[in-house]
Amino acid sequence: MAAFLIQLLVFVSAASDDKGNPPDLLIADFEAPNYGAWEVTGTAFGPGPARGALAGQMAVGGFLGSALVNSFFGGDGGTGTLLSPPFTIERGRITFLIGGGKHAGETCIHLLVDGQPARTATGPNSEFLRPHSWNVADLRGKSARIQIVDRHQGGWGHINIDHIVQSDQAPRVEDDRAAALARAAASVKTAAVRAEQDRARPVYHFRAPGNWMNDPNGPIQHGGWYHVFYQHNPYGDAWGHMHWGHARSRDLVRWEHLPIALWPSLARSEEHCFSGCATLDGGGNPILFYTSIGHAEPECWAAVPEDADLLRWKKHPASPVLTAGSAPVKLHEWRDPFIFRAEGRTFMVHGGNLNASKGGQAVVSLYEAKSADLARWEFKSILFTHPDPQVKNIECPNFFPLGGKWVLITSPHRACDYFVGTFDAAAGKFHAEKNGFADRSTNYYAPNCFEDSTGRRILWGWIKDFPGGRGWNGCFTLPRILSIGPDGLLRQVPAPEVETLRGESTSMADLELAEGKPYLHPTGGETLEILAELDRGTASRVALRLRRSADGARAAEIAFDGETLDVAGVKVPLEPAESEKALKLRLFLDRSVLEVYAADGRECITRVLGGSPEDQGVELRASGGKAVLRRLDVWTLKPVW
Repeated sequence: MAAFLIQLLVFVSAASDDKGNPPDLLIADFEAPNYGAWEVTGTAFGPGPARGALAGQMAVGGFLGSALVNSFFGGDGGTGTLLSPPFTIERGRITFLIGGGKHAGETCIHLLVDGQPARTATGPNSEFLRPHSWNVADLRGKSARIQIVDRHQGGWGHINIDHIVQSDQAPRVEDDRAAALARAAASVKTAAVRAEQDRARPVYHFRAPGNWMNDPNGPIQHGGWYHVFYQHNPYGDAWGHMHWGHARSRDLVRWEHLPIALWPSLARSEEHCFSGCATLDGGGNPILFYTSIGHAEPECWAAVPEDADLLRWKKHPASPVLTAGSAPVKLHEWRDPFIFRAEGRTFMVHGGNLNASKGGQAVVSLYEAKSADLARWEFKSILFTHPDPQVKNIECPNFFPLGGKWVLITSPHRACDYFVGTFDAAAGKFHAEKNGFADRSTNYYAPNCFEDSTGRRILWGWIKDFPGGRGWNGCFTLPRILSIGPDGLLRQVPAPEVETLRGESTSMADLELAEGKPYLHPTGGETLEILAELDRGTASRVALRLRRSADGARAAEIAFDGETLDVAGVKVPLEPAESEKALKLRLFLDRSVLEVYAADGRECITRVLGGSPEDQGVELRASGGKAVLRRLDVWTLKPVW
């Protein structure tokens, strides 16, 4: 990605200023094809300045011109140094742009005086270069050299440097929201053209216009619209440079993409806008909360709209409204606020852990609002500690009332789980009674939910693990309506609005399936909804195969043996209740995405599928005996994009 598309920082160095300061002296801008008189050791810095990101690297931004020092040459494994020719310190400051790894003494830049570091700076663990300035007034007249160092071979084992100057002015940084969002939008628009050509891309699941998306953020209903936000990298189809994308819908199915809502305020040391939520403040006004990354510790920031349609957002002047350090205990990996209300009070939860992700102390922390505008918060308690000692951290906690109980959904760096129990608001404690999985697949992660005006609790999850390099990556599940079943466990079913996408349909009932006699359904396709009731009978195994190739060699198989449901390799323990004579399955196929709702939503499994666009057959088969297909309804589904 060209640097000018993602350079959100404006680094200003004037020839002179109105105070009569002398002009700046350029030490290096790295625009030449090689390093010139600079001495190079090792391999990390390559044959010359880089033209932005190197192979395997996230998009690099914030540098000036077309080139910069970038020690990611060959990846993070290389090491080396760059040493400038000697120069005389003639100004009160030395300023430069810096990015890359935050490893003191290992990914850094030194000012050497008499051969020893007199000043040093380290990258911020970000590919965005930010201005840095050394006060060197006490070193005027001395001979010095600049040394750029890469001695780290692990993660973030590289350093990015550009535009080193001597100046009597501190660097002035401008964070131009309009320009930043315009550049981001232009990048997404370019990617969207390429993404539209991909036959694997879903056509009725929610997705960004182009480039990377992950966690659902801040779903809310306001002004007659459903709004969703999402983690979004406008500059590539891999994770990085987290913004908040934004869209709205009247019906939860057909979406209108809106301008990007949140962007990293680089002038305030913000590198990413991580996940969060939306709610209404005490005056009924929408407000967003998210984790701001780039500071000494994570901070919770807020944003408010500047118009009634929620198209333009600004950072709340009180930000940060909360920090990880506000708790009396040390919280690690603290992030992802979610707001709920109970007993007339407003609370917020964050995920994290108490022991630097060593396991056994993954927690959800609880805070209470102390002002109606939700700008002041106070730590209350540790709401919940995950009972599994193998869980190291909790992300994206959702905590809400449902069916007379309280539900906590967590994303613990594996399949997402949920807990059902009671909430003691006075003590700030959640007492879990039952638990299960929000989705059995690791292709599903970081769900987020809200309650709409009809009282429905609606949830989306992020579908992940698509192949890279296609101009897009990621989508949402269908909107799921949550309830508590008679067994006290969570139920999830697609919102009924999804049925408006149904096109042509076929139905059949009481079809016998026997070993060696598979049934090939006449309706094939790559965008389907299927309702099936499978009675295993005497068969040891019964299977429904989607995306079947013409020769039958390839397919995505959903199989059941009486104890385990196997969805394209994800095995789910499932024994039908005595009242269930047949296994009920509801499936949604959207090109490379498969969602399976089993046993009336008791189990959900989301999969990302491979295969050729030409593989569109639907087959049913039994083995080890005879089975009966009690019911089969198949609809083609219409695209929404």
